[in-house]
Amino acid sequence: TENQAIKDYIDNGGMFWLQGLDFLFDKYPGINADSTRTFVAGEFAHDYLGMSLYYGQSHADDGVWSDGVPQLDLVAGNGIFTIDPLLWAYETMWYVDALLKTDDAQYIYQMGPEGYDLYEYYSAIYLEKGDGKVLSFTFETARIDTQENTDLLFGEGLDYFAQFGSAVVPVEEITITSEGGATTIEENLGTLQFYSEILPVDATIPYVFWSVVSDGIDATISQDGLLESSGSASGNGTIMVKAEAMDCSGISETFEVTISGQGGSFNILLVNDCANTNSGGTTRYMVLDTSLTNLGYFHGIYNTITENDFPDYNTLSQYQVVIWYTGNDGAELKLWDVSDTIPGAVDENLRFNEPLMQYINGGGIVWLQGLDFIYDIYGAAFDIFESGDFMYDFMGVGAYVAQSHADGDDLPQLDVVPGNPICDFSPIQWVYEGLWYADALEITDAAEGVYNMGPGSYIYSDYFAGLFSHPGEGHLFTMTVELARMDTQENMDDFFGEALEYFESIAPQAVNNHKELNFTIYQNSPNPVIDQTSISYELNEKAEVTFDIFDISGKKVYSRKFGEQSSGMHQIDFSVNNAGLSGGFYTYTLTVNNQVSAGKMIVNP
Repeated sequence: TENQAIKDYIDNGGMFWLQGLDFLFDKYPGINADSTRTFVAGEFAHDYLGMSLYYGQSHADDGVWSDGVPQLDLVAGNGIFTIDPLLWAYETMWYVDALLKTDDAQYIYQMGPEGYDLYEYYSAIYLEKGDGKVLSFTFETARIDTQENTDLLFGEGLDYFAQFGSAVVPVEEITITSEGGATTIEENLGTLQFYSEILPVDATIPYVFWSVVSDGIDATISQDGLLESSGSASGNGTIMVKAEAMDCSGISETFEVTISGQGGSFNILLVNDCANTNSGGTTRYMVLDTSLTNLGYFHGIYNTITENDFPDYNTLSQYQVVIWYTGNDGAELKLWDVSDTIPGAVDENLRFNEPLMQYINGGGIVWLQGLDFIYDIYGAAFDIFESGDFMYDFMGVGAYVAQSHADGDDLPQLDVVPGNPICDFSPIQWVYEGLWYADALEITDAAEGVYNMGPGSYIYSDYFAGLFSHPGEGHLFTMTVELARMDTQENMDDFFGEALEYFESIAPQAVNNHKELNFTIYQNSPNPVIDQTSISYELNEKAEVTFDIFDISGKKVYSRKFGEQSSGMHQIDFSVNNAGLSGGFYTYTLTVNNQVSAGKMIVNP
């Protein structure tokens, strides 16, 4: 069947320029010089393309030439084009269709030169069907000999069409209104309907594209103008609803909305950092999501795989607890500050990514869980750590002793350490008889053991796979097992419930990063950046200010401390060339009295 939308378009006066190889062959694959195709009234090719006969194709059906059509010769008096002959980027072009027209159509280009086997046939036909106008080119216009000739051909064709086109009336003004004149959403998961009015009323394309402009505030708007709040703590704040004319006139309008009441007093961010596709690894985090939903916790999800980045500090700081899940494989994790984990300097420079470090040091609670996140850095066990090492001082790990399966038997279960502050649930068992690649750890005196490998007869039962440390002002619960593979959803819910209940009890004392920012940072301009760009910000009070830039891997590539600055407006004028930044995506942060806000910057190569 033919495309009905194209037929309707032409019937309503549309101008249609069809060009390329093999579109007839796609519908009539058996056509050749020995089996031609005649088109009759009622067929699309006859009525809408002006074709009466499809004879064959160059190269396939041109006999002794057998190597394609060398050129197309202009049909004199066609009234549209002047280039003669039409040549190719190759010596000949293959698979150009050889056609004859209907009585109502007009020839534009003939296969050539004179003497060519298919010289009696044509490869460009023009048809006027009512008010509709159709040009059919059965050759590849992208392979005309020069760009100059391509430009000329397109210019002549489009100029011809332009004389029949009605004048375009651009959008000049957009007015946005909201239902009931509301400027706020205060209900969790609330909505607000928006409407647009376009002037002039006879604008050719009277439609807008709706979007949300925000600095890290989560909200969405449909193309029907329905704004929806996120239901998570990251959805609280002020956003701009934007309506932009779809006619490319550049006209747009914005409407400010304040969103509050999203999420609860205790909010959790689940970070999926598992890229392993084996056994559904990339979606296994949804088992954890199910537990959080079953337990009724307000939570958001950040997927490092789809985002190709770790969450920034602004995102993390919206939540009292971050569950960082590395899944069933620790390959190329966003957990680590990969720019510093270089061979020979792991112990000296190893750390989590910069925003996560800042979150924990500032009082955040992180529950790290999954397989192979230590293997991702150190490879196979055995490794001993000492004071001064990140693993020792920050994570509370004295030694990376072994992995289940790789260094002995599979791990049957975890046994809770009596008296630990977090939970009593025991034993933790798996959907398998035993779990592979769980890390057996020795812990430091400063850390607390939460789970031993078990049962007591297990080869590594003296070692830990769950420990609790307190780096900086924060709390880190590390489990070297994949909890998404617990034996039942019910048991997982019970265990998660115990752990999260404890975290909720310490969250008011642990988290100090939910204060309203005491400054405003504005998007850098211009963005994308060729060389010079400016970042403006306004301080509500005198403050210490630091400006940092991170590349897509999280590596800090620029830093400048401005010291103490007065309240009011300030501007950073920055040269990416002087800083040696290559093309790509960057995150910049402004740290003001230990509060951080971030933006994204694109540098053109």
